[in-house]
Amino acid sequence: MKILLLSHYYYPEVGAPQRRWRILVDHLRAAGHQVITVAPHPHYPYPDRDGFFGSRVGRGRRRVAVRLGGTWDTGIDGERILRVPYLHSGSSMARQMLDQTVSATGAISAVIDRLRGRMKPDVIVSTTPALPFLLAGDSLSRILHVPHVAEVRDAWPDLISEMNLVTGALGKYLPNKLTSSIEHRLLPDLLTRAQRRAAVVVVTTEGFKRRLEDRGVTAEVVRSGVSPAELAGASGLTATGAIPMISPSVETLSGVTASKPAKARTGLNLLYVGTVGRSQDLSTTVRAMARTEGVRLRIVGDGVDASPLKALAAEHRVPVEFFDQHAGAELAAHWEWADAGLVSLSPLESYECTVPSKLYSLMARRIPVLGVVAGEAADIVTSTAAGEVAHPGDIDSVTTAMTTLRKRLEAGEEFGTALGQEPREWVIRHASAAAMGHGYERILTQVVA
Repeated sequence: MKILLLSHYYYPEVGAPQRRWRILVDHLRAAGHQVITVAPHPHYPYPDRDGFFGSRVGRGRRRVAVRLGGTWDTGIDGERILRVPYLHSGSSMARQMLDQTVSATGAISAVIDRLRGRMKPDVIVSTTPALPFLLAGDSLSRILHVPHVAEVRDAWPDLISEMNLVTGALGKYLPNKLTSSIEHRLLPDLLTRAQRRAAVVVVTTEGFKRRLEDRGVTAEVVRSGVSPAELAGASGLTATGAIPMISPSVETLSGVTASKPAKARTGLNLLYVGTVGRSQDLSTTVRAMARTEGVRLRIVGDGVDASPLKALAAEHRVPVEFFDQHAGAELAAHWEWADAGLVSLSPLESYECTVPSKLYSLMARRIPVLGVVAGEAADIVTSTAAGEVAHPGDIDSVTTAMTTLRKRLEAGEEFGTALGQEPREWVIRHASAAAMGHGYERILTQVVA
């Protein structure tokens, strides 16, 4: 099977979408399928590729020559990558959307130019969170007359209106009535029509699958999967807090085991690794710390909320340390420091249909979880006894959960033991790399048949 992947985020960048597709590409190629990825030159989360390659994570990675017409590259798993242009993005939502639109348009042009005739794919897979790539996949599906599998990892298009994305990006330039119309009707209708035309929409939660099916969309669930190295406890942590596939070109660590040895604890060392943005609402956790004794927080990552969060921590005089995005041994040192991991989402209705992939990583490693989450993610933490749950946006609830977690850890209580090794076993059954790979392969085979 010839599989064409359209993505705005891809290796050597780090992040949840990049990690998911590294695992999937490895599985699909091992099963004998050909994978061609169309993606922009590496730059996320920096404005441009020079910023990425000059960063801690990007330093030492192989650069690819920039040509407007697209450039062939070879990925770490041997897949072909067709690199397309991008726009210097910056931190604003408007610039990021322009960047994604430029790359999605370049992807359409590059595919039409390079991948016709004998190179024509059997199936096209597009993946969000870059919404223009969903539309690119829909367009190319109709142009090339091949099925389109649309992966929608978050609750799109619902989040457009819930987060006021268009108003936030263009409110300074356009009338409020127009931006409201775009984010409540025009864009949701456009994206929903593309989802209905897709052969199948792949989502990561049962809740969002049901929501899409109510709209006449054919949907299947393939949860984000942790890698074999993570389950084996044999390798290191990436900058997203997850374990990479074992590969000579990936940083690996020694001394990181599947479960940390017991140690005498005083207080709670809480670690958050990942994007520091609006969706994560880490400000609620920082405010809760002002009402809690003995809790220390480290935040490893960056995003639009990093600077306001530093100011908030200073205002409340709480022990919060901020670190740049790390990979390899530097990140492993943070996890050795940590007693528990923080998973946090903002209090939006659609996030009740979202499960952050870092939750699965913590469960696989037997690291206790403070889950500031609702809906399906909260149900997973509770049902597997993986940690404590708090209501998003509720400072009192986070304070209570944080205090309870600290006391349980100080008392030497183990997590997940009430149901055996349930958190880890749940991940193996539902969110392992094998489960994700076999699920995707089954869907693609059915679509192409």
